[in-house]
Amino acid sequence: MSTYEIKNNHFKKKAINLAVTGAFIATSGLTIFTSQAYAQTSNVEADNIDVITVTARKKTESIQDIPGVVNVLSTAELRANGTGDAKSLALNTPGVIYSETYAGASSPRITIRGVGDDDFNPNGSSSAAIHVNGIYQGTNGLLNGQYFDIARVEVLKGPQGTLYGRNATAGAVNIISKRPDIDFGGYLDLDIGNFGTFRGEGAVDLPISEDFLVRVAAMYGSSNGFYEHLGTGPGTDYSYAPDTITPQENVAAQGSWGGADRASARVTAEWSVSDATLVTAKLTLGQDKSELAIPDVTADNWAEYASSTAFFLDPQDPALIDFANALDNDPFTVYSNMLPKLDSEQVGANLQIDHEFSGDTTATVLIGYESLDRDYTTSDNLPFAVADYLFNNDFSQFTVEARLAGQYSNNASWLVGAFSLQDKIDFGTNLLFLNSGLWQTDVQTDYIQERDSLGIFASSDWTPVDWFTLEAGLRYSSDEVTFTGQTQNNDPYGVYGTPPSFFPAGQVYIGVPIDPASPLVFDESLDDSKVTWKISSIFTPAKQWRLYGTVSTGYKAGGFDGSTILSAQEALPIDSETVIAYEVGSKYRSKNGLVSAEANLFYYDFSDYQSTAKLIVAGASTNVRANVSDATIQGAELALTLSPIDGLNIKAGAALINSEIDNFQGEDATIEGNDLPFSPDVSWNIAVVYATPINDNFSLRSQIDASSTGEHFQTIENNDQVDSYSIMNARVALESADWEVALWVRNLTDEDYNVGFFPTTGLTPDTFLKGAPRTFGVNFLKHF
Repeated sequence: MSTYEIKNNHFKKKAINLAVTGAFIATSGLTIFTSQAYAQTSNVEADNIDVITVTARKKTESIQDIPGVVNVLSTAELRANGTGDAKSLALNTPGVIYSETYAGASSPRITIRGVGDDDFNPNGSSSAAIHVNGIYQGTNGLLNGQYFDIARVEVLKGPQGTLYGRNATAGAVNIISKRPDIDFGGYLDLDIGNFGTFRGEGAVDLPISEDFLVRVAAMYGSSNGFYEHLGTGPGTDYSYAPDTITPQENVAAQGSWGGADRASARVTAEWSVSDATLVTAKLTLGQDKSELAIPDVTADNWAEYASSTAFFLDPQDPALIDFANALDNDPFTVYSNMLPKLDSEQVGANLQIDHEFSGDTTATVLIGYESLDRDYTTSDNLPFAVADYLFNNDFSQFTVEARLAGQYSNNASWLVGAFSLQDKIDFGTNLLFLNSGLWQTDVQTDYIQERDSLGIFASSDWTPVDWFTLEAGLRYSSDEVTFTGQTQNNDPYGVYGTPPSFFPAGQVYIGVPIDPASPLVFDESLDDSKVTWKISSIFTPAKQWRLYGTVSTGYKAGGFDGSTILSAQEALPIDSETVIAYEVGSKYRSKNGLVSAEANLFYYDFSDYQSTAKLIVAGASTNVRANVSDATIQGAELALTLSPIDGLNIKAGAALINSEIDNFQGEDATIEGNDLPFSPDVSWNIAVVYATPINDNFSLRSQIDASSTGEHFQTIENNDQVDSYSIMNARVALESADWEVALWVRNLTDEDYNVGFFPTTGLTPDTFLKGAPRTFGVNFLKHF
């Protein structure tokens, strides 16, 4: 990094600090202004307006009365986005970033306020705790298979753990599916678009009796994909050593690639045992046999890659020259010797029992089982066999949670609970090194990780006077993890342990220091525990206005690097990550409900931050997951909802974030002061919806929405800048009482943007995973 870049980066951080403070002051001023202006327009009390209520804190309450940020996405908002997966979280929620890993949309990564995961392996703990119908999801691979027939999604920002579920440092995402209705009915929702896109979703309510209700819901999605696969192209019949090494297997051009093929179903049954007891059971099944995207090598990044790999790729090789000449900068045309595909099946079953005792005391018990069997392959993004992966993993979990809540008096309440998680992952990967080269080998890692996690939590709130509430929460968490397995070098030539000195300075060591006759065996364990807490207060200077402050701590459990293990050091446990978070905010809602505004400032201080970085392992530089540094994040968020005229609704939000890595413990000292991954300086979103009646039977609803994500990085090295991008969508719908027909366009401006990054390993070039180009289609919704 140049001196200018370093100075410019510090200047930018100072500018953001000023902007953060100024934004909070400005929006706090807005809440005062609107409270004065709209107080004169109506005598309607806020209690009589359609106030948003949530159960994010395991009790029904107005979003206005929560001392923190809770973003709520309704069914209508999710339908308007039309993504059918977790991408909708980023489109509607400032400060939330959606990204993908090698497994594509089947394994999304959610980052909240710059706190997330840069780890694509399935055995880690997520910074953002995902709960579906109250059940914690031990891996994000379970998420999109359940993302249908949704009633609402609640996004809680900041450390969580004193009210339910598993502890988290970034926040929590609660996905709540629709409940059965007492009347027979249902809906069918069909989406048809370009690239052969089809998505159908529907549900039917089957009331067996007044006390026993059933709902059956299902979803199917398919597409042709928006990539054009050109086969091995110049890599046809390629061999690194034609005289001694068998050429690689050729792959014919496939045409369209990256298509979806997924289906899910859910059965929900509710039994009202009595007026005081409700039993809810859910069974969810899903499968995904989609083609996975292939990150493209473009003409722009080939030259740098070719020069850095000349020690094993001869730049004068005719095949390499032909490949370089064939490259363009179209991100959707790809050459590959692999056809990456996904084959996954998941099963989920859960039982919830709610009981009301006399005296306003309630009890809730949740029991859940989830399993995910998933096989997939990934490409090295080249038409030559350099470094391809084969993955297979079986994941299962069993959770039990119990909560008891009640009131001390009319102005004080309490909650106590316990949470237990047992999960197991049986993981296997084959790394195919230089599959037609001198060091050709198949490095096979197999491991079993088992985890027992326990949480005991309590919280209480007290309102001594009408204008002030004090809340406090406490949690004890413990995690026991075992990690056993081996790495086998299936080397057909018996060549291994290529010395690090062979490789140019700065390159990741690609030698396999494992004797094929003697596998690397590892058997490690981790035992960790932590006490976390939260204190918050709410001050109500006027009925429409709230001020709040929160101080909390968060804990992310330790674990293990779940990638290919090449040395005993790489199998050592990772310590837990902790954070102390401070937040102050302001909320306002006008008496007539035409305006609501929120603003907040937050500051996070991390210790033992977990990340993937280049470290010296067995005398060589390699990418490994570890506790690499401390870190700080500060920022501000703004949110505004307006209904200036009948039928017009405007919803907007913005987030400003400044992050910095401190006390870096890795090899590269220049990482000190870098931004955290997935922490753009600025992100914003806006949606404008206008509905107007045509006659007594029909109305027209038009929506245009946009979201923008500022430039950011996806690794702590900050050598993978993702340029800022903005996505605009439009939708026009003709509606009646029981049906709707809509035309839609997503990514209206055909923005070129990235949703994933795969850094160089020394063998493969830097490549980015692209977001969808412009898509358009028609939607039909029928209620019955």
